[in-house]
Amino acid sequence: MDKQRKITVAILAMLVVLSILSIVQISMRMEEEKAVPISLGKLKFGPGIAIVRVDGPIQMLGDSTPLGVVGGAESLVNRLDELGKNSKIKGIVVRINSPGGTVAATQEIYEKLMELRKKGIVLVASMGEIAASGGYYIAAACNYIIANFGTITGSIGVIAVSPDIQGLFKKLGIKMNVIKSGKYKDILSSYRDLSVHEREMLQEMIDSSYMKFVKDIARGRDMEKEEILKVADGRIFNGPGALKYKLIDELGTFSFAIKKTLELCKLPEDAPVYRKEVMPLQKILEGISTMFNGASFIKGALNENSGKLEYRYVP
Repeated sequence: MDKQRKITVAILAMLVVLSILSIVQISMRMEEEKAVPISLGKLKFGPGIAIVRVDGPIQMLGDSTPLGVVGGAESLVNRLDELGKNSKIKGIVVRINSPGGTVAATQEIYEKLMELRKKGIVLVASMGEIAASGGYYIAAACNYIIANFGTITGSIGVIAVSPDIQGLFKKLGIKMNVIKSGKYKDILSSYRDLSVHEREMLQEMIDSSYMKFVKDIARGRDMEKEEILKVADGRIFNGPGALKYKLIDELGTFSFAIKKTLELCKLPEDAPVYRKEVMPLQKILEGISTMFNGASFIKGALNENSGKLEYRYVP
């Protein structure tokens, strides 16, 4: 009982610390946004561009989270769909600060961006601190990609991780009783080893998702698949490295990306820049809610079914 109590207290303490860090990070981002000279939609009207943000791990989540705030890939796709139907929106800056995420969620965002691109809406990806794996996948759907010098990007590949805690179970005297309908029903469980055949099955799925990744990058970047394969081995790049291999188009800041989008849309510099207005408290709740929905490594480590196919950079 003492051991279980200690483990519970440790987990709760980590969650509190992560919550505080999440609030601080969001506050810093809000201060950064205040420094960017952007005109709000309610102050200006007419043709302009919009800002869409992809922050944190990319997950499906749905339209709402346990804390009652909007989040997840489905919400982002809905937002993009709304912008695509607005005749005022001539371009979109997709601000990405994400290590990637689940395969299906990433692909849904990519396809929606490609749909908008076909409609003639100019898409410019602006990479923040990190736009790796699934974060880069999304960027590849844009007409133009801009990264900072210190941006971490690349990490083209697929990964599935499942913790092996058999040793811990043994020390704590925990045994699992499993009743299943088929021999593969508990594949990637944390309480047993993978069989050779199970590894082959998972590798086949990963290879298939990997080739989809490579083909979609080639399609979005208008490059040959062979060019992508040269660097599609999971390696990461900073801005100059990505530029060298044509994974991005130019180095620049978020403000530069806004100006570039206006230029590509052939709009004046003072054209309106529309952003979705979110109250400060909602931003904080979104950050904490994302953490409780799987962004935390604690949940991933304790969830016996944590193994998902992901386009994610895992340092």
